[in-house]
Amino acid sequence: MVQKKILFLPMILCFTLTACEDWFDLSPKSELKAEDLFETEQGFRDALIGCYALMAQPELYGATLTYTYMDVLSGYYTTASGSLNAFRYAYEHDYTNQIEESRKDDIWKKQYNVVANLNCLLERIDEKVDVFSANNYELIKGEALAMRGFIHFDLLRMFAPSPSSCIPSIEDAIPYVDRYTNQLFPQLTVSEVLKRIIDDLQQARVLLAEVDPYGPRHSDFDLENLKGILKGRTFRLNYYATTALLARTLLYRGEEYDKSQAYEYATEVIQSNLFPLIGSADLSSIEQNGFIQENIFALEYIGMKEELIDVYFYVPNTSSQMLAISSTTLNNIYPIALNIDYRKQWWLEESGSYHLVSKYNYSERVPLLKVPEMYLIATETAPTLELATEWFNLLQHHRGLPNEELSEVQLKERLLKEYTKEFLAEGQLFYAYKRMNIDKTPITDTPLVNPKAVYTLPLPEENTFFVSD
Repeated sequence: MVQKKILFLPMILCFTLTACEDWFDLSPKSELKAEDLFETEQGFRDALIGCYALMAQPELYGATLTYTYMDVLSGYYTTASGSLNAFRYAYEHDYTNQIEESRKDDIWKKQYNVVANLNCLLERIDEKVDVFSANNYELIKGEALAMRGFIHFDLLRMFAPSPSSCIPSIEDAIPYVDRYTNQLFPQLTVSEVLKRIIDDLQQARVLLAEVDPYGPRHSDFDLENLKGILKGRTFRLNYYATTALLARTLLYRGEEYDKSQAYEYATEVIQSNLFPLIGSADLSSIEQNGFIQENIFALEYIGMKEELIDVYFYVPNTSSQMLAISSTTLNNIYPIALNIDYRKQWWLEESGSYHLVSKYNYSERVPLLKVPEMYLIATETAPTLELATEWFNLLQHHRGLPNEELSEVQLKERLLKEYTKEFLAEGQLFYAYKRMNIDKTPITDTPLVNPKAVYTLPLPEENTFFVSD
């Protein structure tokens, strides 16, 4: 294997600070350099808030890596194929076009910027243990490690072949950047990167297990009245979010032992009962149309409806930015015979000859991990077909659908159909097709001559992104 060296020069860190206890209220108050920031517990908390804020940028999970670019790659939006549409070349998976090359390179740069910020925090936290009260050291360190694993995992899923399509022990992937330094980082193999991710997540899980109110000891906490650093952990990278991410990562790696471990982690999250599936009684209010009670990890983007949703979904049909679904495509996602599906009823609305995504009309939270995915992972990894069918039909019931009898032959096909329905406007379908090594495009099922070229985005030509301030 020929390794490339990729240079990351450290940035001078400036985090947005806030005295507010709500971790998602990011009103700017002041800016500090890293050496001043990490003198107090509040400084470490503010640094972690800053990392969430970076993740929530429109160029990352605030839009690009969820309901716009990644779902254009998945073929959800028929209008993206228009000659004037801003995502035309992405829809065609033409990553060499200048617009698309710039877009993917910006994702790479901004993701590693989040990693650099996390590493700056992590390299200082152990020497400052005495500034923390209660169990806040474990909470912040665990959360930062989980976030570092999360970012690297999505970079791997975008810019490297899936383990199912290559020999992961020899296939070059991405760097795993775990230090705040200007040294060269080697391009690791797919297997090596996955091991680093899993190591970070396992360490995070251990740190969070005994102290996180959204962890195994949740019954010891008054979850309705959490205060201080514990407030808002419902949607953050808490213990159960880390466990869910481990299930997702192990399923992606796909080694034999991974299957049973993924099942164990997925069912642990489900059986916590902290993230209940939506029921018909819960759908009495339009405020529930995003099914937010099912979110395990989500980012909040204040102003998302006006700044982004109204720009891409609620615009004239002639707009070059419009992202809408044709009736034909809609029927490929939600067949007419299944009009009773809660997702079709609550996540879409008709606009002339098109259908618009409406799931973010009353919620500014973008889901990054949801409990329905844990049901699908449990279905795929269950030790028996009978148990797989049971998990599958529990999810079907909470989508207003009848039970099905699964067979070993049809299991993968049924799972893909559920991923298509379940992750509309969330950016996960592309990865599901990639993980299962499907040689067709999502939704349209168009055969691909070179699946690897579609499902593996090219590494940036210029990798020296981080320059000294």
